[in-house]
Amino acid sequence: MAESANSSPGLRQLNGLISRAERAQELLALHRQHGHAFDGINPTTCWSTLGRVSKAERVWLQSDGGARLLALREQTSRQARSLDARCVSNTVHALAKLAIPAAWEHLWKELERAALARVRDCNSQDLANTAWAFATAGIAAPALFDAIAAEAARRVRDFNPQELANTAWAFATAGHAAQALFDAIAAEAARRVGEFNPQGLANTAWAIATAGRAAPAFFDAMAAEAARRVRDFNPQDLAITAWAFATAGVAAPALFDAMAAEAARRVRDFKPQGLANTAWAFATAGVAAPALFDTMAAEAARRMRDFNPQELANTAWAFATAGHTAQVLFDAIAAEAARRVGEFNPQGLANTAWAFATAGRAAPAFFDAMAAEAARHVRDFNPQDLANTAWAFATAGIAAQALYDAIAAEAARRARDFKPQELANTAWAFAAADCLLMESSLFDQRFARRCEALAHEFKSEQLCQLHQWHLWYAGERGCSDALPGAALLARCATAFRVKEVTISRLQKQVAETLTSLGLSVQEEIVIEEGYSLDLVVDCGGEQPVAIEVDGPTHFVGRAPTGATLLKRRQLQHLDWHLVSVPYWEWNALNHADQSTQQRQRVKYLGVLGV
Repeated sequence: MAESANSSPGLRQLNGLISRAERAQELLALHRQHGHAFDGINPTTCWSTLGRVSKAERVWLQSDGGARLLALREQTSRQARSLDARCVSNTVHALAKLAIPAAWEHLWKELERAALARVRDCNSQDLANTAWAFATAGIAAPALFDAIAAEAARRVRDFNPQELANTAWAFATAGHAAQALFDAIAAEAARRVGEFNPQGLANTAWAIATAGRAAPAFFDAMAAEAARRVRDFNPQDLAITAWAFATAGVAAPALFDAMAAEAARRVRDFKPQGLANTAWAFATAGVAAPALFDTMAAEAARRMRDFNPQELANTAWAFATAGHTAQVLFDAIAAEAARRVGEFNPQGLANTAWAFATAGRAAPAFFDAMAAEAARHVRDFNPQDLANTAWAFATAGIAAQALYDAIAAEAARRARDFKPQELANTAWAFAAADCLLMESSLFDQRFARRCEALAHEFKSEQLCQLHQWHLWYAGERGCSDALPGAALLARCATAFRVKEVTISRLQKQVAETLTSLGLSVQEEIVIEEGYSLDLVVDCGGEQPVAIEVDGPTHFVGRAPTGATLLKRRQLQHLDWHLVSVPYWEWNALNHADQSTQQRQRVKYLGVLGV
């Protein structure tokens, strides 16, 4: 007997209609007409088919919180516990691809219960897809991840490379600690590294590095494999791989060399995030790649408006850390960051300021905009952000009283949270900026007690910073209250006095010129307060003259850095007659004729009063 027009087709026939549907509207119409008969595999097939629709249709389905899918959602929730392992896996995978709102909590919770009940029935693909789906959707499911981790670790040899990569990526993305699983995946991936495609290699490395797992065998095997096949990697794979090796702290010189050459060749294909992450990775790994940095600088400067604030901050940080001069890039970042300063988070602001100060790049508009923004949101800054910001403004020689007031108040309130470097950088910054804030209690007993508590954790550089702070606070400002103990201050002075000194070629030329005049010249004299003077000249007066030969690192453009200003100011306070010889003025005296050059140098020093 023929089937009536109002009757529903059989489950298998219905499933065929669903899987052959090409548009979302067609699928929804099928559900409206036959949804009452959906059973077993039908809801899963419907979701899986929806997961393959075009991007435009996906946006249409997502609109209004996914209202067009509510009927299918409710039916799936009711039937979730009757689904088998494959159906559960396929359903959550499709939901994640559709980016269905996590607000559909009830459906996700039902599917989580169903997956947890059937985890032992899952094959490797089901396990990988289920973990990937919950991680992609951002659904917290700790019990399910624990169960998947135990099952996957036990059967890791059944996983193909794609499943290994997807599982590792899912656990890392979900931030779910699974030590045994990551170790098992790393061991299996190292053994079969040649079977992975470039994306799988990159994602697995990213996941292991993100999870903080040491996997030397895997990284060694991957480094060799990736270097051999680097031309098969797309720009995103290159950026992710570089990031992973840098984050894991794995030295792989051959791989980094290969990636540098390939990335430089295809730099225009990189997205802003890829450019920023690649620069960050090479800088973090300490790998010199001047050709790559040159091409990245030019490309990034050209596309600066496409960078988000974090990418701007990471790029500036990377170039400053790598010591790579890129004036056009820094100028472009400064202009863009000043324009969008309100979009930066505190860490981004602090790191960008740090980068400009470290690179010695003048960016007055950015620093002005940042000072106002940071002062307004200073309570959102963590101690490292506060310390880096104060250090950056002091080093760049930027006056920002309102910002220092805000930092001082916040740092005083949270003194116990500061680490040694943060404490030392903050103290040094206030000394360099000569900011004693009368209404602030930054340098009170809390500060002194925190210094004492961290006394054995300070490194040499931090002890030197605290010594310069002490010369300012007790010496220049005459404050004797709330000082750290004498033993710590003595260690600070000793560290400052014995720091390593390098004599530049410029300094030698100045010394030779002075000696040729019959003057008594002493080099690198360490005074009682610990400062090393480049040259001390006895000119026959009551007091010798101290000469500081200042190279490029002493300036931001032609303006002295905060460190240079601090040294000059403290020496003058100690009654030294100080003369500065900037590198560009001395270099301007160079002349092909040696006798002319000597006369010009002598005349120049005479004008300075030597």
